[in-house]
Amino acid sequence: MPPLPYPVVPLKRQEKKNPPQPPVLLTKIRTNDPEDWTRTPNDTKGLLEWMSREMNVHFTSNIRAFTQISTDPAKNPILYRSGYKPFQLTPQEVSVLREYLLNGGTVIFNSLAGNPAFYESAKKAAADILPERPLYRLRMDHPAFHSFYEIDTVKYRERMVKDGVATDAYPYLEGVDIDNRTALFVSRWDFSLGWESNAHESWGYADEDARRIGANIVSYVTAMREAGRSVGKSVELVNAGKQTAGKFRVGQVIHTGPWKTRTAAFPMLLNQFHAMTGTPVSFAVRDVSLADGAIFEMPFLYFTGTTDFTLSEKERSNLRQFLMKGGMLFAEASDGRPSFDAAFRREMAALLPDQPLQPLPADHALYKEPRGVAMMKVRPALAARNNNRLEMPPDLLGVQLNGSLAVIYSPYDLSAGWERAIAPYAAGYEPADATALGVNILYYAATH
Repeated sequence: MPPLPYPVVPLKRQEKKNPPQPPVLLTKIRTNDPEDWTRTPNDTKGLLEWMSREMNVHFTSNIRAFTQISTDPAKNPILYRSGYKPFQLTPQEVSVLREYLLNGGTVIFNSLAGNPAFYESAKKAAADILPERPLYRLRMDHPAFHSFYEIDTVKYRERMVKDGVATDAYPYLEGVDIDNRTALFVSRWDFSLGWESNAHESWGYADEDARRIGANIVSYVTAMREAGRSVGKSVELVNAGKQTAGKFRVGQVIHTGPWKTRTAAFPMLLNQFHAMTGTPVSFAVRDVSLADGAIFEMPFLYFTGTTDFTLSEKERSNLRQFLMKGGMLFAEASDGRPSFDAAFRREMAALLPDQPLQPLPADHALYKEPRGVAMMKVRPALAARNNNRLEMPPDLLGVQLNGSLAVIYSPYDLSAGWERAIAPYAAGYEPADATALGVNILYYAATH
């Protein structure tokens, strides 16, 4: 999808009716070292002019110091910091950027000329701003590589090829997610020289690919600008008492990939489960590591993520024991990402080599109570994968152990529906049907 327009300031009646100024989209951060940040003075301008010609979308950019940055993303939707020198954010800058990102803003760090010192500083800045969330390399199924242009492999500048620095033919972007939105991007290789058609030798992308990557990031950000809002985030679900005995309790699995996706989703599902069945629930979903014996205190584990992950031998051993002792694992590929799907299937095959994941038959008891679920309305991203079909049967897989269903897995997104989230790239089900299927899963777990 092309970048979506941001609101422009309307003209007053007495003003001359010139065309309105395109809205500011990119704000380049000015630092106290002009030798660093001014090396590519026309990078943002060059990218936006190219997008205007090639994509017929019109934005402008500006330059601001850290002290001029608003924590309201509507005033500076994308903050862009490019340089080649090492840097260190002050505590005040970290605080401002954290609030800005949590409010829905986006930050891009670009390593000018591919300088490793700046890149290491950018990784440190990401850890300072959002220490609770990992920085990870974006896989090729990330929407930022498909939001407008289809990007698979890329071309690099001659200097980078000559120096043998490029390890593969794929773009090297890293990100930090807030829920399912990548809010902070770090580019290992430079794209600013490509944006302004600067022929300077560097470690970076060829001009055309640099612009396509930049345009895709802009498209992704504008499409996701409302993604931080959902019905689930406006509702606070709190246990009436601290007592959890006799309540349906859930542990969410911590793993090596981005695992803390839509934080309001499962409590919203539990609320609907309680409303439909009267089952007492604990809204306090507990974060648990598979390497910790605490998983054996939970009857039900929830496992989700947006990209690949790897379990340690200790984690596999504990999870195998958990399942053999009667625990239930429910997993979903958040946003329906293929990289998570491949990793989950691989780990299940290593964990239970003699009990493969199998599709649940259409007449399985799980699809019948407390509400019959036979067809599901799907979101546009999933319809696009399925010949634009707007409905499809539910697609769940499972593993039977000792005559009981021990693992339930959805390769498509459910949590966006539970949370009633705005999720343009989620390959999954619409809210009502996602919630109905989720309630059935919990009901099956509670009654079996």
